[in-house]
Amino acid sequence: MSKNKKGVLPSLEIIIILVFFLSFIIWAVSKCGATKMQYNTENSDSEASTDADDTDSIYFSMPKPLPPKEEPIIEPVTTTTRVGNETVRTEILSRLYVNMNDLNMRTGPHLDSSIVQKLKLDEEVYFTGEYTDSTQQISLPNKEIVNEPWVQVKSKKGKVGWVYGAFVDYRKKKRE
Repeated sequence: MSKNKKGVLPSLEIIIILVFFLSFIIWAVSKCGATKMQYNTENSDSEASTDADDTDSIYFSMPKPLPPKEEPIIEPVTTTTRVGNETVRTEILSRLYVNMNDLNMRTGPHLDSSIVQKLKLDEEVYFTGEYTDSTQQISLPNKEIVNEPWVQVKSKKGKVGWVYGAFVDYRKKKRE
């Protein structure tokens, strides 16, 4: 008889444990559902009202995500190039600004190329769409190391040359 009681007792314990876990799961799911409904109701109420002193709520609303970073709008610029007296070609070029005083515009995309023109700080140049596939690492006097490609630009005087990409930008700013 004692063997029957040992065999029945573990199965009874297992049944009690299973009933306990099932009731706990049912309770937890109902609580989560109620909390989710309350959270959704509070969010819709907070969006509709502008009351900033509602600190009695135990639920904190999540901050709204930031809008995606918008790419700057680069205004196209039309320039006309004449070859001879008959051919007129219009190019749409992106406007860039020089962000270093006395920037050297060069004949080729490297420091050994001869200088075509010196560009002043905040001078407008126009990106021709050409740039090097590789980048070049340059150490600046302020101990900053930049790694950018060379870009081909056209100056307002009509000269075309290459400048280091770190020294031109779509907005006016000064690079130390």
